[in-house]
Amino acid sequence: MNLERYEIEQMDEFTYRFWSTGSKGKFEMRVKFTYIWKNYFNLGFGVLDPETEALDDLIELRNGDSQKILATVAGTVLLFLELFPLVRVYATGSTRSRTRLYQMGINKILPFLSDYVVTGYKSKSSRYEHTGEMAFSGHGQWYEIELGVEYDAFLICKNGMFNLE
Repeated sequence: MNLERYEIEQMDEFTYRFWSTGSKGKFEMRVKFTYIWKNYFNLGFGVLDPETEALDDLIELRNGDSQKILATVAGTVLLFLELFPLVRVYATGSTRSRTRLYQMGINKILPFLSDYVVTGYKSKSSRYEHTGEMAFSGHGQWYEIELGVEYDAFLICKNGMFNLE
């Protein structure tokens, strides 16, 4: 994947950090993988609030480096899957527009993901949920990613590891 990325630092087994540097300043970003169930992990990332040490995934930095941030997060997911090849990583945006932004990023790097299975989840209801519960509850279906199709969530794993058991 030859996209410009930030250097990442592994903080612990499931947490990584990097620094967004741009027109609005320098911000500490964190990528965190949280266990959902079985071999499924949720991907979370955002700006670290220095006072609370919490991730804020709703802040819009507008730092001029959104593509570099997305490429860095994607690289972190691939690194995580190399370290833990039996897991599946679930991702969705904190808002519908962010989910669309992530999908555009996924579409951009899809040609580099031949060693991975990338699927998109389409809910049967029109109500948008961004929790993993919906995606694993049977209220929708997983599909192989197609360009031009909008999805509610995404799942990536190494080839041969996709199933919902």
